[in-house]
Amino acid sequence: MNKILTLLLCTVLLSSCFNPQYDSHQRQIFVFGTLVNITIWHHDAVRAEQAIGDIDDLFKNMHQQWHAWKPGRLQDINTALRAGKSIELTPDEAVFMRRVIELSRRTNHHFNPAIGELINLWGFHTDDYPITSPPPTIEAIQQLANQQITVNNLHLNDLVLSADNQHIWLDFGGIAKGLAVDQAIAIIRDYGIENAIVNAGGDLRSIGQKGDRAWRIGIQSPKNQGVLAELQIIGDEAVFTSGNYQRYKAFDDKRYAHIIDGRTGLPVQDIISATVIATDGITADAAATALIVAGSDHWLQVAKNLRLDEVLLVNSQHKCLATDAMFQRLKNLSTDCEIIRINE
Repeated sequence: MNKILTLLLCTVLLSSCFNPQYDSHQRQIFVFGTLVNITIWHHDAVRAEQAIGDIDDLFKNMHQQWHAWKPGRLQDINTALRAGKSIELTPDEAVFMRRVIELSRRTNHHFNPAIGELINLWGFHTDDYPITSPPPTIEAIQQLANQQITVNNLHLNDLVLSADNQHIWLDFGGIAKGLAVDQAIAIIRDYGIENAIVNAGGDLRSIGQKGDRAWRIGIQSPKNQGVLAELQIIGDEAVFTSGNYQRYKAFDDKRYAHIIDGRTGLPVQDIISATVIATDGITADAAATALIVAGSDHWLQVAKNLRLDEVLLVNSQHKCLATDAMFQRLKNLSTDCEIIRINE
């Protein structure tokens, strides 16, 4: 849940035309440890409010049931797996689990939802940041990292899930908002609504536009919290950002980012933020985390594995690495960031 680089959501007037029959219907929900903004552009206020109410119920249920550290469905699953037992999933849960496993493997396990025990060891299971407790010992980190736990330790046979390593601890913080946003858009479409945007703390998906106005976002700069660049959304797109610079542990003048590399057990340092455009939230969510963990040496291969060609990274030297396709879409790029175009 803790991917926190904020996208500053706004709409930009592209035409003087305006359809008075359509209105904006909005609601803010605090869930997943962040503020979720739902905006629907539709002529039927009752239908729009019903859709928003259903989304509110969905998000609150997901937050309760799929939190890795609190009582709920995910804790039941983790308890069974860590006890060496199998657990039967619902058909929808099995579909989601297969998608999680697929995405993790396609990212070469840079997106790794199986390392909850490492996250817990570092104390990054909280919503209260910054953390000022000391980091774990090198010995404790290595003991867990040496397990090299990935989704390959999971076994899903039809609806029955099991694991061959009892140190496995599933944490869907790197993909849950993607699932939530995708399901929210599905609810909106079920109501026959074609224009909306769901922004979960900067991770968003949009459909259509606001009358003659296009949805447009500002990507926040990790350096000064200002606007790094503007991006116009085109139709049905998901834009997700993962960052390692706001949630962290601070101790003895050292800073440890909350995103952990499962291979080493250590916080990432190389890439500060990653912004991804994809066709769905789940892919964009997992990819944004994976690209940060992959670092400068491997991020491009991860992007290719996921067939993503619109990626923007900010590294620890505050240089912006943008694929050609992403560079073409960025507007009003800040001079604070030296842009480096990447030819795929």
